[in-house]
Amino acid sequence: MPAPDASAERREQILGEVAEGLHLVFKETQRRAMEAEDNDEFVRLAGTLHKLARGVRQCLGWHAKLERERRADAARAAEVEDEAHAAEVQDRRAVVARKVARRFQETWPDDDDLDENEVFNQRLEALDERLDDLSEDEDFLDRDPDALIAQLCEEFGVEPPSLKPLTPGPLIPAKAGEAETQVEPGASAAIAPTPRANGHDRPHTDSS
Repeated sequence: MPAPDASAERREQILGEVAEGLHLVFKETQRRAMEAEDNDEFVRLAGTLHKLARGVRQCLGWHAKLERERRADAARAAEVEDEAHAAEVQDRRAVVARKVARRFQETWPDDDDLDENEVFNQRLEALDERLDDLSEDEDFLDRDPDALIAQLCEEFGVEPPSLKPLTPGPLIPAKAGEAETQVEPGASAAIAPTPRANGHDRPHTDSS
């Protein structure tokens, strides 16, 4: 839930204090009017009571209006936050589902038509239901997506995808007019013979 607006709450608090103060004065004026010894004093106090009552009524009305507006703003902010959270959950869910489903395809026999395979489609439906349950957890977005993918693959008896990237080999510096080449890890770089200035390769040395 979004934090309440401190300024809006303070305005309500001040207005409430004003209403309470007017109400206390109203009660004291009412007491004095009932104890008035002459008619003129009673009439004067009665007029004051009328004004105080109107002030209390206005303060209470304004207070209720401010409270409704604050609650409506908080409700709209909460709705926006909920929608953003739901969208983020759906995006994370889609990524996880796509990667696990890809592992299903990669480990399935090549000679099967996946579109017509009932067992394969049932597995996808089971994955969808499992993700429905997981995405309802409050900590769904806090979980590491790679760990979640690995967990689901294990649950469905599929080897999880490799999470360790391949380390590229060293680059062989390129000669003029040639592109650099990548050496795979563990492989040795073959050094090509250096061409002569006239464009022809040097003859191989006879080792016999």
